[in-house]
Amino acid sequence: ATSDSPVRAGEVVNIEISAKMEKQWKIYSIYEIVDGPLPTEINIKGDIISEIGKVIEPEPIKEYDPGFDVTSFYHKGNTLFSSQVLLKDDLPPGNYEISVMTYYQVCNERLCYPPVEKNNVVKVQVEPGEPRIEKTTLTSLKKNHYGKNGLSSFLNLIIIAVGGAILSWVMPCVYPMIPIIISFFGKVSEDKNIGRSSVAALYGLGIAGTFIFIGLLVSFLSWGVEDAAVQTGYANIGNFIATNAWLNLALGVLFIFFALWMFGIINVNVTGALLSKTDQAGQNAKNAYLGSFILGVAFAITSFSCTVPVVGMLLVVAASGTATGLFTSLVGMTIYGVVFAFPFVILSLFPSSLDKLPRSGIWMEKAKVVFGFIELAAAVKFLWVPDIEWGIGLLPRSVVLSLFLLIGLCLIAYLSNLFSFQGSDVNDQKSISYIGIIVTLVVLTPLALSLSSGPTYHYSGLPRFADELIEAMVPPPPTEDEIAIKEGWYVDDYDGALEEAKKQGKPLFIDFTGIYCANCRVMERRIFPLENIKNHFDNMVLTRLYVDKKDSLSSVYAQMQFEIYKTATQPYYVVLDPSNESTLVDTGGYIPNGFDKFLSRGLEKFNNKNMD
Repeated sequence: ATSDSPVRAGEVVNIEISAKMEKQWKIYSIYEIVDGPLPTEINIKGDIISEIGKVIEPEPIKEYDPGFDVTSFYHKGNTLFSSQVLLKDDLPPGNYEISVMTYYQVCNERLCYPPVEKNNVVKVQVEPGEPRIEKTTLTSLKKNHYGKNGLSSFLNLIIIAVGGAILSWVMPCVYPMIPIIISFFGKVSEDKNIGRSSVAALYGLGIAGTFIFIGLLVSFLSWGVEDAAVQTGYANIGNFIATNAWLNLALGVLFIFFALWMFGIINVNVTGALLSKTDQAGQNAKNAYLGSFILGVAFAITSFSCTVPVVGMLLVVAASGTATGLFTSLVGMTIYGVVFAFPFVILSLFPSSLDKLPRSGIWMEKAKVVFGFIELAAAVKFLWVPDIEWGIGLLPRSVVLSLFLLIGLCLIAYLSNLFSFQGSDVNDQKSISYIGIIVTLVVLTPLALSLSSGPTYHYSGLPRFADELIEAMVPPPPTEDEIAIKEGWYVDDYDGALEEAKKQGKPLFIDFTGIYCANCRVMERRIFPLENIKNHFDNMVLTRLYVDKKDSLSSVYAQMQFEIYKTATQPYYVVLDPSNESTLVDTGGYIPNGFDKFLSRGLEKFNNKNMD
């Protein structure tokens, strides 16, 4: 292992690790890991280090490995690994040492030797002088490397974009807009002067175009930017849209308006002159096209609170500020937007078949009112965001659950014909909607169970889907952080947790989480309390770091997550070695089946390092 020297305090040191092997031998990739062969590990330590960049490895050879009966990724011949470290800015001139530990397994076609750990010392000469600006940034984080957290191939990008879009179809945030889609396109379909396919296509363009525009905007804004704090802000623009108080307030008021409109309390021709049979039909068509495009944009914006996990990952790529990032972001956002918009474009075409259905009947009026109740519930979901952000306190979790129950009970009363929004001619057609009442009761049951389960207002026996749906629609519990602190967690206190981990000689577990993260709550409730998970947690110091609060501390934690792990989505989990704050293992998302192995792997790596 060698380094470039001399350097000045506060500057970056380039470290190269050369692995020389005879032709028949090979060592395995650091990042492309498969079951069987042991991956190579390179850890860099030193008291003079302020920050460590990721190790860069050459592209590994991908080939079937008969010894392990798997397709493995390996290096052979002379292989050069590299990394960068940023020196502390208060070092006096002099000679220093940095230790480089390499852990590897050497194999050939017939056999493997036991893994070996080799320690090298890299000498660094620090000369007098102020740090040079061009040598104070870790560029190793920006080079192409084969990391398990990156989009390692174009195919991976496509899979993530398509899979994320399909998953987004069933997210609860998209449901409230469906009644508006049906109402708008149902009215447009009555005008023979308007091309239905063109209107539907513009609607899809509004949805997909919004995601594409945001990706391109982030790419251009971050072009050439190396400041991680600035890049973090760009990468979290999706979170900003989903949690902005003013935007959510506007959406809440808009959804109340739509609910009253569907109830018939407000009689407004929402599509304006679109439906008039006058000589201005051509102008009406233009209005319809514009309206459908705007409706698509509105749909994309309202869905952001659920689509952020995937969109946020694509925005991280966009925030790289490079030509590659721009291209990758454009492709990823385009694929995601088109796939996400597809079923809703089909739905926008569905009202054209309403011409074949009977135009009279209580069912149509009842469907419109049912949609109105859905819009009213959606308004409550959007309104509690500004309530939290501004600290008003009118819509805590218990009140929101109560409002959802009240809306549901009113819907049951309406379906039971206890009251009506229509005129007497409709009321004469008495029919109780038993199926609608049963479905509503099924939906209300988990809400009622949650409301009765104070002080967290979370019922632990719910199916996972119901749990996720509720967490996406209601504010976070008021006391869960207090409970976590009593159980030993450090909440929003990284420094305190790190110090405690050093004191106890345990690895540090970091939970990068968010107030508005539904999957975070589901992991915390369904996976963390499991006996085998708690046993692993007992051997760690635990910290929970929020990245979406509107304060400086959250900004620091968001920057930490983005700068080190190049991701801006939650939940994200990390196990650190507290002695040098190096990452042992990291992963993200809802991982009920693999979380136990993830923690076990982190503990094993920590114990192996500290046995030496």
